[in-house]
Amino acid sequence: MKTRLALQTMLIGALLVLAPASINALDNGLLKDPSFELRLPSDQGGWRLFEVSMYSDDQAHSGDRSMFNAGLSRTIAYHPYFVGVVSGSYQEFPATPGSRWRLTGYGLAAAPLQGTPASGIIQVSFFDADGKDLGTLETANAKTKAKTSNEVNNRTPAGQWIRLDTGIATAPPDAATIQAFTIYVDFSGANLTQGVYFDDLSLCALGEDDDESTRCGQE
Repeated sequence: MKTRLALQTMLIGALLVLAPASINALDNGLLKDPSFELRLPSDQGGWRLFEVSMYSDDQAHSGDRSMFNAGLSRTIAYHPYFVGVVSGSYQEFPATPGSRWRLTGYGLAAAPLQGTPASGIIQVSFFDADGKDLGTLETANAKTKAKTSNEVNNRTPAGQWIRLDTGIATAPPDAATIQAFTIYVDFSGANLTQGVYFDDLSLCALGEDDDESTRCGQE
């Protein structure tokens, strides 16, 4: 009996020692299904898709699947002379004013994107308890409320995964949630369906002393 108790005590001690490391490993894993392999329904915490968005096994940065955001932008004979689309997917998490976040991942255009603007990005934005988009502290005076990453666009090499990074986004006063997006925007009037694949995203909650050199997601 004493031997069994000693072994149990040792096991509990080992778990307590390992727990902080496990928690730290989850700091960069707030997203559910960040690589789109599980295709979790939104009511189970998975991605919420809008417009022309789908899970795809055509391309993958890792594993077998990715998220494909796409759309058809076409010209028309009357004002505004072309019709565009904004497609994407997102997840939402609690956030507090002053908290600092960063979203990273990878994007790929399988074929050269035609026309402008036609691009894929990842982005984060904060919302109050009533669902009002507050943007971020860093974008308070910008035309776009969200903090966006670099783009996959017509200057990006086709068929090559590009690392995307929003940089640090700080929650403004009254922030209650953060939404992390993959987005494809096409107002090019190119008259063809095209889009961008996304994979291996990571949403990181940063500490007060973390800066742009702090690791977030796959490098």
